[in-house]
Amino acid sequence: MEYLVLLALDIFSILFSLGIIYQIIRENKEFFGHKGSLSDFVSIIIPVRGLDPGFEENVKSLLGQNYDNYELIYVLDRDDPKAKELEDILSRYRITIVYSDYHCTTCSGKIRAQLSGLMKSKGKVVVFGDSDTFYPNYWLNRIVSPLENYMATTTFSFASPISLSLKNLFRAGFWTLGFESQALNGTFLWGGSMAMKREFFDDYVIDQLSSEWCDDCTLTRIVKERKGKIGFIGEAIPLNIYNENSLIKWMQRQVLTVKIYSYRGAKAFLVIGSLMSILLLGFVLTVNLVLLTPFVLWVIKNLLRGRSLGYKSLIPSLMSVPALFLAWFVLIYTWNKSEVIWRDKKYILQSKGVK
Repeated sequence: MEYLVLLALDIFSILFSLGIIYQIIRENKEFFGHKGSLSDFVSIIIPVRGLDPGFEENVKSLLGQNYDNYELIYVLDRDDPKAKELEDILSRYRITIVYSDYHCTTCSGKIRAQLSGLMKSKGKVVVFGDSDTFYPNYWLNRIVSPLENYMATTTFSFASPISLSLKNLFRAGFWTLGFESQALNGTFLWGGSMAMKREFFDDYVIDQLSSEWCDDCTLTRIVKERKGKIGFIGEAIPLNIYNENSLIKWMQRQVLTVKIYSYRGAKAFLVIGSLMSILLLGFVLTVNLVLLTPFVLWVIKNLLRGRSLGYKSLIPSLMSVPALFLAWFVLIYTWNKSEVIWRDKKYILQSKGVK
């Protein structure tokens, strides 16, 4: 009986490993090599609340894009205690500063800022980004040029902690999980890097955003409703800069967002976490190295995703396995919760059903 159990675990580990290898091959085909020639005037809109680590590096990276035709708009909140300090920093650069003034009573502060910036923007292409992210100088060109072939383009970032604390290390690994929804035929817009043509933002889109909490989740839903294609641009990966102080609360917000807007994706992650837990337990009990193969391949998968970032992809990739188990536990723990804290504001989440 014991032999049959060990054989079953070996077979399962091998099949799981083959699945990851297939995922690597598929990602290499679908994430990279996007071509296009769109070069319209672009408006980059960056909502800001609070002073993120490396904020000026964020500004400089966006001003240093090798794309000739764009404007950069930062949107501040008047009730942000850091608003004056942020304005003082931004005023040193040739950018547009906008204060969030769009009226929507049930939307999140981020969406209110995005819509405020949108109303002040002039570009034929609208790109949303984040204030806590460093963008390589090729990012804008690579995210915009293929847009002629898609309704929207996006990418996902790798985490870049400013110190190697345990919280920062786990967040770095957790962040790699955002790629999994892209690999399993569930392409999803990421709010830190998403581009759409201006005509996409018709009255319906504005109305939908005006009552929502999650910007990228809502825009993903609308693109899918319209049967549009999303291009995931693997060559345009930026770096998320952070110093995490409230890891569990941050993770709760992330996993609850997945559960609320992609219930099927959350259930799939519960299954994956359970299967990998079985393999880990089997290894601990038997010291069978075959059972470690999926974990090694999981790390390799992330290293290949972040190859354009060089050594910056090393920590997130190595931490992707332990962070997966923590994220799995946090999702189970928070499954019935609906309240999250985001940028010092409390939100009550309701099911939206994005598939």
